[in-house]
Amino acid sequence: MGLVSTINEFQGNLATRFLSDQWLGGIDFSQLTMLGGCILNALYDLPFSDTTEQDVNLIYLSNNGADFEIIVMNTIIKLQAMASKCFKEELKVEKTPGRHRYDVVLPCGVKLNFFLISTGNSKSPLSHVLHNFDMDISQVAFTGDRIISTFAFLQALATKSFIVYSLHAETSKNVCNRIAKYCKRGFTLLELINFDGSFDMLMKQPDIPLYRIEYQDFTDDDGEVQFMTTEYWRGYARNIDTFQLQEGFIAAACSTTLEYKQ
Repeated sequence: MGLVSTINEFQGNLATRFLSDQWLGGIDFSQLTMLGGCILNALYDLPFSDTTEQDVNLIYLSNNGADFEIIVMNTIIKLQAMASKCFKEELKVEKTPGRHRYDVVLPCGVKLNFFLISTGNSKSPLSHVLHNFDMDISQVAFTGDRIISTFAFLQALATKSFIVYSLHAETSKNVCNRIAKYCKRGFTLLELINFDGSFDMLMKQPDIPLYRIEYQDFTDDDGEVQFMTTEYWRGYARNIDTFQLQEGFIAAACSTTLEYKQ
């Protein structure tokens, strides 16, 4: 597969593969940023085989959860107004309990995932977020008029390979499922030399849902039955760089950068 040559070709692929002409006008890119696999897909002149299964991820970079809620609600209103011109169906909106996340399924079948990502005191929030992703192949964003990525993403694009920096012997099945997706899309996983895990064993683990509740009952000291509810949320995989690959690359490519004068 070849890559697109212009931003217009990229946007054309978004429209063809993710029907963006039916929802992109409802996205305020001064507040939201598009991330992830759908951008990678649209950068190629041919679609991935699993295009219809891909979601569109949109993030709000802030530490303010209240603002996120307002922005998402306003966006949903815009999207519903746009959809009502062509469809009778309503948008399907699902909020993950206890998390700043909304999943919106449009009548055309495209699913938009809205997230709040906290960036702390970072002076370059988008760069901070991209470099914090655990897979170099996903470190790319679209801001409405520009495509922004890390250097590691460009390396992955050029070599049709990818690195999972957080890969270790107890990596969750959810991460392994993501690895399998990119392999099926034609990318080669660069397995770390010191990686001592077994993908066959890792894939036998149970899937961890985004959110689940456990109910328990127990008898207290007075002999009365009490009930307890515990909520669990699946955390995001981070760029932990288990084997310090990035530090090793910098040391090899720019050794003088790491030298300190006494």
